[in-house]
Amino acid sequence: MIPCTMSNTLNTSSRIGWIDTLKGIGILTVVAGHIFPETTVRYLFLFHMPLFFFIGGFLFKPSADWKEYLTKKAFHLLVPYVAFLCLVYVPYEMREILTGKETIAKGIVRPFLGGRYLIGWAAVFWYVTCFFLVQQVMNFLVNKVSKKIIGLLMLVSLVISYAINKFLPSFGLPWNADVAFAALPIFYIGYLYKGIQGDPGKYKWLIFVLLAVVITFTYYYPANTYGMKNGEYGIPFVTLVSSLVIILSLIELVKVIAKYPLISKPFNEFGIASMVVMYLHQPIQFIALEHLHIINPFARLFIALVLSMGGYYLLNSFTIGRALFMGSLPDFKKVFGREKLATV
Repeated sequence: MIPCTMSNTLNTSSRIGWIDTLKGIGILTVVAGHIFPETTVRYLFLFHMPLFFFIGGFLFKPSADWKEYLTKKAFHLLVPYVAFLCLVYVPYEMREILTGKETIAKGIVRPFLGGRYLIGWAAVFWYVTCFFLVQQVMNFLVNKVSKKIIGLLMLVSLVISYAINKFLPSFGLPWNADVAFAALPIFYIGYLYKGIQGDPGKYKWLIFVLLAVVITFTYYYPANTYGMKNGEYGIPFVTLVSSLVIILSLIELVKVIAKYPLISKPFNEFGIASMVVMYLHQPIQFIALEHLHIINPFARLFIALVLSMGGYYLLNSFTIGRALFMGSLPDFKKVFGREKLATV
């Protein structure tokens, strides 16, 4: 997840038939992007993380009570984040320390810095904290600033992200706060799309023509791709537009797929479980590669997806699993009996 992360923040998806299908396709591309060779997956990196920021913006519901919003989103995002850090990061880091690949000091500092400082099994966790920051900033802007000013700020934010990428390529803030400059405009575009979406009708063909142009352009210009975790945003403006073209093409595709339950149901299941799949697929595929010596990427993709989904169903079957790993407040209150959480 994501997003509140990819899954539990998209809990309104049941009201929009194609959202879970889109999330499902998105998380499949995320997993594949971490398993297949870089030369193969640069097309996936062009859109898969921007896609989840876009979806987050589409499902974003501003709240005038910023304190309540902050508390609620912190709970739904950061409780699972900490829980999965304990489950995934701690054993990985202990292994690294015991084998002399990491120092105790770095092992302790990394989870507090988060973002690009998380590596190995927890490398993908950067998205959660970055999304949380984007969500909070956008909630403030939508409630306090006019649309025209927000549009200008999004342009400024985008330019800042390109400037950091060009002049300070090794610069990284805790929780990947620097990446928020690039993610904010994508999130806001998703938010705006919610208000203007409709059937493109006779102009639908144009989206797919542009998609063909993007694919061809990316073939000849491999730099047209994202590496958002490390602050790499491709070709200024061009890569953003390319990503949005692919996202809009996918939306049109999933709107068709969503009409056929037999086809859409598997994607929906992955979409609903996308947060857990995001957290678990890396340790699973790394263990398959490093300890079971499964080199074939298709085999590792299958194993990562099956076991991640198994992890989702297992955690979802227990109250404490839903409370800690899925950010379910009702389940959290059942387990811990904290009456003061009733106002969250």
